[in-house]
Amino acid sequence: MKSIALFTLSLIATAAMAGASHNNNNNNNNNGPQASEVVINGASVQVTALANSGVGNKADNGGKATQNLASNAGKVEINGASVQVVAAASTGIWNEANGNNAVAVNNLASNYGDVTINGLSVQVAAALNSGISNVAYANSRAVQNISSNNGCTTCN
Repeated sequence: MKSIALFTLSLIATAAMAGASHNNNNNNNNNGPQASEVVINGASVQVTALANSGVGNKADNGGKATQNLASNAGKVEINGASVQVVAAASTGIWNEANGNNAVAVNNLASNYGDVTINGLSVQVAAALNSGISNVAYANSRAVQNISSNNGCTTCN
């Protein structure tokens, strides 16, 4: 865990020194961000550090379980430096969908849904002696993003 913590701190320092370009245009409108929209026009650091922990989420029978750890979701726009880190040691991270039309979405150090990044972006999911799972049963659906950009707004 000590090496994961040092790695995380070095990423944060790198992002802080990288600086950020600024775009105060907010998606080319002057009304600011809309619902389920993430707009970051500068440096952004998101860190989730877990040790000897468990993080779980479950949806049953038409429900939706969305789990975001050090992630952005919705319509994401970052116009600068962004660092997203999930560091886990001896930890279980799971998301489950069970039953008709249940949906489980698991995002770790990720952007999800119509993503725009115009600068440096570092996304890391580091797991030591840990398990990460996303499962779907009985006519349900599971979407998992780990250190990724997805851009699919209909994949839920």
